[in-house]
Amino acid sequence: MAKFYHKYKKALEERGYTVDDEGYVRDAYGNPAAGEDRFGNVNCSDANVTEICKQAEASGILAKAASTVKKAVEKAKPKLKKVRARNADGTLRADDPKTPDVNEAWTYIEDK
Repeated sequence: MAKFYHKYKKALEERGYTVDDEGYVRDAYGNPAAGEDRFGNVNCSDANVTEICKQAEASGILAKAASTVKKAVEKAKPKLKKVRARNADGTLRADDPKTPDVNEAWTYIEDK
């Protein structure tokens, strides 16, 4: 799951900050400058971080970053095709009535 400061990562890193996987922003000395807790509350103790984020929004960097992320997600997600499941001998597999929440008669394969 993307954290709040991930969308500003490029702009922050250009100015010497780092954004880790947990969404924490650190300055060049490794001191915490901003972050997001596990409940989604965002806090920032460095006024420069807030200003960099505002400038990034105003300049349109976020729109470019969002389209790049969207393209990467689309490439990574395989397209699945629903097909009938078959037994080892090639015959069609029947649905097991003992498992009403699972349909064993159908399976998914990657669509090419």
